[in-house]
Amino acid sequence: MHTTWANDPVNSPNHYTRSHPGMECIELTADTSFCLGNAIKYLWRYHGKGRPVEDLEKARWYLCRVIDHDEKIAWTRQQHAILDTLANDPTIPDAEAHTWAKLRQGFPDSALACLDRLIEHERNQQ
Repeated sequence: MHTTWANDPVNSPNHYTRSHPGMECIELTADTSFCLGNAIKYLWRYHGKGRPVEDLEKARWYLCRVIDHDEKIAWTRQQHAILDTLANDPTIPDAEAHTWAKLRQGFPDSALACLDRLIEHERNQQ
């Protein structure tokens, strides 16, 4: 899981590899639904694209679709390991870590509440 990635704008863009070194977003999203995968993608990369609140609001929009459609969340062992790493990362804001933890537990409603706190945190940083 701890691979070193060179910047490659097609195969390994910085905004997917820089935020969480040694991991790539696709390792977490490959086996998810479209909406859950997009929620994860925008949460994953909000650090690296220069528009953190916009990316987090997109993550929120997709997560709301997951909730509205009552999608079930099931993770592979590898995905659990990635989510554990993210949930326990001391370098990211607590609200982000809590969002990852709630997603890992399969609780999108709780993840949404954490995501809302993260959006507020990012708005206050601007």
